[in-house]
Amino acid sequence: MRSKKNKIYVTIGDPAGCGPEVAVRAIDKLNDKSDICIVGDGAILSLLPVFKRIKNKVEFIDLNSRSAGNIKRGHPSKITGKLAVSYIDKTLELIKNDKSAALVTAPVSKEAVQKNIPGFKGHTEYLAEAFNCCCPVMMMCSEKLKIVLLTRHVPLGKVKESLLPSEIKSQIKIVHRSLKDDFKIKKPKIALASVNPHAGINTFMLEEENILKKALKSVDIEIEGPFPADTLFTPEKLKYYDCFLCSYHDQGMIPFKLLSFKTGVNLTCGLPVIRTSPAHGTAFDLMRVGKKPDCDSMYSAIKLVQRFFQ
Repeated sequence: MRSKKNKIYVTIGDPAGCGPEVAVRAIDKLNDKSDICIVGDGAILSLLPVFKRIKNKVEFIDLNSRSAGNIKRGHPSKITGKLAVSYIDKTLELIKNDKSAALVTAPVSKEAVQKNIPGFKGHTEYLAEAFNCCCPVMMMCSEKLKIVLLTRHVPLGKVKESLLPSEIKSQIKIVHRSLKDDFKIKKPKIALASVNPHAGINTFMLEEENILKKALKSVDIEIEGPFPADTLFTPEKLKYYDCFLCSYHDQGMIPFKLLSFKTGVNLTCGLPVIRTSPAHGTAFDLMRVGKKPDCDSMYSAIKLVQRFFQ
């Protein structure tokens, strides 16, 4: 049983983006802040009035980065990418000594980080490598639905070659375990979306569906499908199924963001610690014009961890 007071580390993401602001505003909304530890730079957070209100109610790890005072909001750079990674690395250092803790990450810019770490693909892959996890699973969660992407940030033309039965088998096992252990669903009902229109039935399009069927036969877990994706996300099926497995990014993210744009959470399954993040990016465009970003998704990301710790 996880302790209610296990520590939740919140990294502030790219300091030129919305991360610092959505993080502190989300934390401000929490009734109980005693389990929160923010990892970032005081020079950045001290500019936010909300931080001054909460700083004595949470733990704060200030990296005191020399370049933190030179950040221009809305303008990512090699420096902001470096700082974003430094917050993650510091938290990983702390979490590796405390596997009962959890991590909530504010958005980073892949492009800014890549100026420091060529080949950087995102939080999920970076954390998986840090924990020596070969098969991380990206589960998008909200009160309305849960979606898992079998392939993530790959071009549409490379989806087929990325659908490997052995990896899909591992992903299904990890998803099933998370639904049971984290979400306390005794008998998870899971549906699988096809790759092709009409699930390839009675057409010439069956090759990708055969890959999916091969993966399903290799696991002793009940999964229904593959179903045509255009009729999978109906109100009746959303109510019936606990989780939907989608073959590629937009197949899952379009219905998810239509239904949960402000409150969606990205949960990484398969790591030895809990990790969540808001289901949106850095919002540099909003920061450049001084528009206040919505913090509901970040709030949901923290609340989901607190729910798991109960």
